[in-house]
Amino acid sequence: MNRYFFMDQDNALMDVIGLRDFDINGKRHIFTWEDTDRINDITSLYLDETKGECAPDFIKSPVYMVSEMAKKVIDMYEDDMVFKKIVLIHKEEERQLTYFHLLLKEIEAVDGSSEYYPNGMEKRLLLSQEKIGDHKAFLLADSRVRLPVVSLDIVESLLRRHVMGITFREIEVI
Repeated sequence: MNRYFFMDQDNALMDVIGLRDFDINGKRHIFTWEDTDRINDITSLYLDETKGECAPDFIKSPVYMVSEMAKKVIDMYEDDMVFKKIVLIHKEEERQLTYFHLLLKEIEAVDGSSEYYPNGMEKRLLLSQEKIGDHKAFLLADSRVRLPVVSLDIVESLLRRHVMGITFREIEVI
């Protein structure tokens, strides 16, 4: 049976870059594979010169962004991936960083035996291997948790490349 993990930004990472007009630890906008035609092929954002220098391999706000290395890894494992280029510009230092907007497919993969709190939040989230099929990277359409889900293959491949600023939390699969 395959293993899957939520991929999240490591907020404990010190001296992280910051965007001039957005809080990378703040509210995020989730765009999916279906939004591909609505999003520019290339977007430029400016870095805040008062923030740090450490560039994590996954940024979750204002949109899901991955570094070029993380993009290559995810793209190796998941068919039909869509990425839109985001150039982060540091005007004062005359440098730029290249990221990619991660546009994942949404699939309904939550198993019916998952347990919920009275407010509808998942108490014990279970994924159905049958519903997941061959997907290796996706968003859960039927969950309140809105983080990318990636397979163990992707996690191991990223960790072998010494990714920075990403945490992984395993999800039970039945």
